[in-house]
Amino acid sequence: MFKRRNNSNKFYYLGLIFLHSVLLLYVFYKKNNKREIFLTFLSLMGLTYHFEYPIYILKGYKYKTNILKNKDQDNAFGSVLSQGLFVPSAAIFISTFKFGWSIKLLFTIYFAFIERCFLKLHIYKNNWWRTTYTSILIFTFFFISDVLYKGIKNGNKFILKLTLNNVIHVTYMNVLFVLSVFKKFKYQPVSFTTQPWFYHYAFVKIYTVIETVITTYFLEQKKRWKNILPIIITLISDSFFHKIKILKVKGSYWAYLFQARIVPYIMAFLIKKWIKRYE
Repeated sequence: MFKRRNNSNKFYYLGLIFLHSVLLLYVFYKKNNKREIFLTFLSLMGLTYHFEYPIYILKGYKYKTNILKNKDQDNAFGSVLSQGLFVPSAAIFISTFKFGWSIKLLFTIYFAFIERCFLKLHIYKNNWWRTTYTSILIFTFFFISDVLYKGIKNGNKFILKLTLNNVIHVTYMNVLFVLSVFKKFKYQPVSFTTQPWFYHYAFVKIYTVIETVITTYFLEQKKRWKNILPIIITLISDSFFHKIKILKVKGSYWAYLFQARIVPYIMAFLIKKWIKRYE
């Protein structure tokens, strides 16, 4: 699963993991409104995930962390790091400390510089994607982060609904990704391919977007019996995909994949209660 041979690629990525983890911890240490920061961070993560999905599916770029053995899993892991930690941690730092356009521009230059360095080091590859796109979108994202952070604090109904959807989605995706890294399950929408894990992650991204929307919709219904429908629908769809051999499970479905379904579902109720307090 993890690479054993020495390779400098991983140290550059591990360095960024350390740097952005410290940045994120600093925000939580300095600010008292930790719940709002936590919700905003997860919501930002959800936005970056959604943005990245079509680029991943269309193979816009490729990460080469060399932390995981399989190249497609390694690429997906690099994507998770970038969209799940690097960009959101910078955004929440800027928003919580209310920095203006100059700091936003400075961080944009930082990300563009990192991308260009990684291209030179051949530990990241652009196919049709360009650093210019990265710069424009990250700079814009920092302003979106401000709106999201203020919206949560002020109880904006639309932003709170978006946050609930994003947080549920991030929880689902992260749990499923960890499980897939240990190869406990795999979706196989294409029977004959040399890139089974690429198609797995492409399928999971689309599937989980739909699953999250359904879960969010039913959790917001006033009739409590409707709240249980998302997990029932998930079990039915999993059974269907397993029967037609699109879903492959290593070992018992109930021991592994079901746990990855039920845990985020239960956590969604907690997140819902948190978010409702701001309405």
